Amino acid sequence: KLKIIKELKEFHVSIKDVVFASSERRFSSTKIPLRIRGLKGTEIHQIFQKKRKKTEKTFQREVLVKFHKTVKGWKFIISGRADIVYEKEGILIVEEIKSILNFEDFSLESKTAEDYRQQLLLYGHYFLQMGKKIQCHLVLIDIYTGKTEIIEVPHHDLSAYIQKQCETIFRSWEMEKKVKADQSKRSKTIVFPFEKYRPNQEEIIQKTMQYIQKRERLMLLAPSGLGKTIGTLLPALKYALTKNKRVFVITSKTTQQHIYRETLRIFTKMKAKFNSIILTAKEKMCVNNSFTCEKSLCPYLNNYEKVSLDEIVSEMLSKQVIDARYIRKIAKSHTVCPFEISLDCSLHCDVIVGDYNYVFHPYIKLRRFFDHPYDDIILIVDEAHNLPPRAATYYSPEITLESLNDTENYLRSLRMPKIVEKEGISIYKLLTNYITGLIDQYSDKELKKPILAKLDKKFFRQVLKDYDQLILSYIQAYTLQQGFQPGGKDAILVFGLNLRQFTTILKESDSPEYSELLYLKEGKIKILCKSAAPKLEKQLAGFHSVIMQSATLFPMDYFRKMLGYLPSAQKLHYNSPFAMENRLYLLMPTLSTKYDERRESYDEIAITICNAVNVKNGNYLAFFPSFAYLKAVQHEIETCSLSVELLVQDRKMSERKRKNFLKKLKNPDRKYLLLAVHGGIFSEGVDFTGDMAIGVFIIGPGLPAYSMEQELMKKYFQFKFKKGFEYAYRNPGMMKVIQAAGRIFRTSTDRGFVMLIGHRFSTPYYNSILPTDWVVEQPIDLIKRIQTFWKTQTADLKEQLHGKQVEIPQRNQKKYPKTADLFNFMEKL
Repeated sequence: KLKIIKELKEFHVSIKDVVFASSERRFSSTKIPLRIRGLKGTEIHQIFQKKRKKTEKTFQREVLVKFHKTVKGWKFIISGRADIVYEKEGILIVEEIKSILNFEDFSLESKTAEDYRQQLLLYGHYFLQMGKKIQCHLVLIDIYTGKTEIIEVPHHDLSAYIQKQCETIFRSWEMEKKVKADQSKRSKTIVFPFEKYRPNQEEIIQKTMQYIQKRERLMLLAPSGLGKTIGTLLPALKYALTKNKRVFVITSKTTQQHIYRETLRIFTKMKAKFNSIILTAKEKMCVNNSFTCEKSLCPYLNNYEKVSLDEIVSEMLSKQVIDARYIRKIAKSHTVCPFEISLDCSLHCDVIVGDYNYVFHPYIKLRRFFDHPYDDIILIVDEAHNLPPRAATYYSPEITLESLNDTENYLRSLRMPKIVEKEGISIYKLLTNYITGLIDQYSDKELKKPILAKLDKKFFRQVLKDYDQLILSYIQAYTLQQGFQPGGKDAILVFGLNLRQFTTILKESDSPEYSELLYLKEGKIKILCKSAAPKLEKQLAGFHSVIMQSATLFPMDYFRKMLGYLPSAQKLHYNSPFAMENRLYLLMPTLSTKYDERRESYDEIAITICNAVNVKNGNYLAFFPSFAYLKAVQHEIETCSLSVELLVQDRKMSERKRKNFLKKLKNPDRKYLLLAVHGGIFSEGVDFTGDMAIGVFIIGPGLPAYSMEQELMKKYFQFKFKKGFEYAYRNPGMMKVIQAAGRIFRTSTDRGFVMLIGHRFSTPYYNSILPTDWVVEQPIDLIKRIQTFWKTQTADLKEQLHGKQVEIPQRNQKKYPKTADLFNFMEKL
């Protein structure tokens, strides 16, 4: 990496830095995984070097090359390592080895070939300065066939070229200095965008800034309504611009990304100077007729290297908040891949908003940011309670007999050359026999729960090595047969990635965080990650500072451990700012919602919901621990007299249908009861403001279903923290309860009730981890209490509207709404 020592006025650069100083990034469309490409390239280098060593007595490998050039009064120290150097008949031979994918497709007139030659000649330049007679050889080796071609590259005086490239590096550095100076000025444009702070919001901003300045890790537990989105984004962005840092905001759902988009737009309306981008998944961004990342089938990808990326990125940066719609528009107008251009543009943005995967997924994370030190990044993790379970899935790979069979059938259908087909089928059969061999050790093949297994690490290492070779052979054969490379979702390649994940994690599976499992009935093997905290801890250590925020980071000590935070992490905890008079919390403890007893509760829950809903016309939500429970109660509700229409969440609901449901809830002329599940697309990241929802029914604590996997987690947490059931069942379940209840009270004018249904809510074991500002009532007559609540509201409003000595109610005051509404609010102003 380029190094600058200001005191000595020195630039320390590599020969590759010099070569690529004026080059734009070029997109690589090869489907060979980088790991395989790297391993094969290293192997090719070593084989050729060994060959030269046998024939040349003066052979040397990886020879250090170092020379300097003075530019603009600065000394450029340029260094690198030549692959091969040896002397022959008084001439020093310098050779540079490059592995290429296909001789037929490789052009010696290409920019890539030109870069290869320049790199080789720079090594030669060093030896020329030493007075040596030299000859430069570019050694090209086909990665598939091993075919080798040695091209002599005539050497010439490179002084002017080196001068020009070093001047380019120097100009880039001066421009970067200017950007830093401008950034400091831009930081002054980041100001609080409203006339008033919400309760505790100013303190959140000040404390967050203090913790960022000290490079601390912060946990912020703050319910809806405090304005924590602006409360943490403002100080992070202001500090980032002041100190030349970058802000990453990551979320678990696209709905939360939309909230940040609107918040960023609010800042721009206050003349703030920054650039931001909302990153969207590749498949969702695709504007081609079909999602196929292959140049010959995608004009947007094919044109990518033919246009000036710098010009397109500059055009994009004229917009301060760059979202998917705008990126697609630019991509269509310039015929470039929208996903790739969004990644290129992100390098120039101060704020990047995206999914957890872009930071924490071991294979999807953005390598351009995280393959080198990233201590210049301030990380904000929104709805951070979702990170531990998501991260655990990253490290829980599985291999099924079904996937092996499907992949084998797919390979057979392609009619590949016999040698490739035979190689692939033998691997699939080998893995199939391995799994069936494990299953055959047990008599009860229909057993549903998994069995602890001990998988052969050496076996899987060898299989992965063989599969790497298969992928090379397969891509070559497929390309020759079809005229283009296989797509990113090709079954052979997808299985290869899965096998790699499995084998990599298997190396670590002796750690107590993992369990190796065999599923007899499902026919699969799996590595279960019971806690990703050690992985998260390691990743989080690299950031400048980290903010984990959510309304449900409670108990905070539990989440600190689950998120990989050290005990020294800072904690901020705030209660709801909304008036208690607007919030009614009710408990119905007379029935059991436990799995083996819930059948008896269906009709009583249905009757209670219907009676409560019929008290006041409006929209209501009901959250269940499972779809089965939901469907059973739905059947009973449909037999009741209900004053509103019914909406029911599907198991696999599209984003379009979800939006349609939310649109219906906004319709003032029709009212609905929405039945949904805990922890789903309606219980988190959605604002049911105003009359969108005035009551929520929460059926049971939403505990994860009993299973062998949950029991293994329970055993692990008992071993690690002496809190097995709490960490594996209770806390995750109650987190869903708090999240669901938070859908009702999103602004200071929201008024409604939360009804907790089930006897477990009445026990200290469960209610002790409810928010401390919840005043839960347990009236004899629930419906009568609800009637009183709504009547009181009506009376209060009448008094406030007609009484001169009473303050004007909040809904009639000029108030500052929740973050999701900020954009509309500013438009009205």
